[in-house]
Amino acid sequence: MLRINQFRRLIRTEFHQYSLTGLRRDIIAGLTVAAVCLPLALAYGIAGGMTPAAGLVTAIMAGLITGLLGGTAYQISGPTGAMSAVLLVVLHRTGLMGMWTATLVGGALLVASLLRPTTGNMQPWITLHVAAVVLAYCMLIAQALNSALYLLQDRALSARRFGGIYSLLPALVPLDRISNQLLGAAVWMLGVALTIGTVAWLQGADKVTFIKLIASGIAWTASVSVLVLRRQGLLSGTSFARASLIAFIPAWVAFVLSLPRSAP
Repeated sequence: MLRINQFRRLIRTEFHQYSLTGLRRDIIAGLTVAAVCLPLALAYGIAGGMTPAAGLVTAIMAGLITGLLGGTAYQISGPTGAMSAVLLVVLHRTGLMGMWTATLVGGALLVASLLRPTTGNMQPWITLHVAAVVLAYCMLIAQALNSALYLLQDRALSARRFGGIYSLLPALVPLDRISNQLLGAAVWMLGVALTIGTVAWLQGADKVTFIKLIASGIAWTASVSVLVLRRQGLLSGTSFARASLIAFIPAWVAFVLSLPRSAP
């Protein structure tokens, strides 16, 4: 309830004295930025070895996420050329999965630097634990989204729907391969986080609690079970996607429990 009340106060503050004039200006500004971002997004999709649609969808999703999580009303988000030289080199050298991993690692380290404790001899290990936890759960979230796309594409193919939004979705084979790789990486990373967290808990670190370890252990067990069944050929692609979504439920619970609690 505390988080919900804080969110409500934030919304009221953000839209205080907001009028139709401000909405009209925001729409004009959004259309202006979209006119600039559209050709850039298409070009970066092609330059990265993907399709133009992939670049367009990425730019749209990045804009939505940045708009929801941004901290200023004057923030502009979109594809830029400043980082393209670095990102394209990483993409061509390591592939799409390497790009995903680099992005998730960077985000995990950023979050870990914000959540790390300020005192105690276990500070470096707790920082590493937090980074591993954040990275593992980011991979599990990405894997769950990938599984949802797989089921959506599989249903579209079964119903012989090939146009509209379904034409923008990747094929089933790469979706299944990416989902398998993401789940495998998440299992390893969450295992590392559990190991470090258990050692920190045994040494009395207050940032690691028994409840968090149990929740993470259940999430890790569920993910390992799904991964082993898939790699032994006991789950089809569709069953693997569904099982991944089911296994994501305890992972999401563990992720919520791992978030820092605000003092009342």
